[in-house]
Amino acid sequence: MFGYVRINKMDLTFREYEHYKSYYCGLCKYLKENHGEISRLGLNYDITFLIVILSAIYKPKSNIFEEVCIANPFKKKKKLINEITEYAASMNVLLAYYKLEDNLLDDKGIKDILAYNLYKGRLKLAHEKYPHKSEIIKEQMKLLNKLEKEKEYNIDKVSNTFGELMGEVFAYKNDEYEDDLRRIGFNIGKYIYILDAYEDLDEDYKKGRYNPFIEYINEREKLKIKVDKLISTSLGLLALSVDNLKLKVNRGIIDNIVFSGVYLRYKNILEKGSVKNVQ
Repeated sequence: MFGYVRINKMDLTFREYEHYKSYYCGLCKYLKENHGEISRLGLNYDITFLIVILSAIYKPKSNIFEEVCIANPFKKKKKLINEITEYAASMNVLLAYYKLEDNLLDDKGIKDILAYNLYKGRLKLAHEKYPHKSEIIKEQMKLLNKLEKEKEYNIDKVSNTFGELMGEVFAYKNDEYEDDLRRIGFNIGKYIYILDAYEDLDEDYKKGRYNPFIEYINEREKLKIKVDKLISTSLGLLALSVDNLKLKVNRGIIDNIVFSGVYLRYKNILEKGSVKNVQ
């Protein structure tokens, strides 16, 4: 789960793409320096979108610089860090930790056990900075696990639970933007959960794991239509909430993600095709 909120690179200008990547690279650097090398394993584009949209709303002062990194030691990359980066990094750590904790309740795989124990030491800082957010994320993950253990096949019920979790993550402050940000996070959460369940159906069936779509294992076309409708509805509501914010900063990047990148990502998975420009 996570990694489904992407850009469509071909529909961005070079400057927009470079700016978008600077948020991602800034988050990567911040995670390493403040939460340790292990924290970068949970780095994903979903949280980058959180930084992009919160930075567009609150317009914090940003530190922008260029430097090389381990991914490409021969070319300097632009990195952008601001107060939103700090918040997003903490949310990234909390989400990754509680997801690993949830994984252990299912598989107890050696990789998850090792990652979980390494992450334990990194949770403290994020939890201390945002104890309320941490507790809500933890409780929502517990509720989600309970529903999965009970084999709840009502997709709205389980996806809404993850949606509420992501709504809390996106609600940065208690202000005039909170309601729209909660709705954005909620619909992103629903989209992520539904698409992840659809993509993992075969593997979950083979391993005897829970999947809310398991009853559709032999009705793929019917499931595809159902998932298409569910995700289209969530993305439509997501777009409405983004429009309500009347953003000007980062608008090209945000529109690209909401109206192109995310759409191509889920359509590609539904059709099991290949969309190389979606990154």
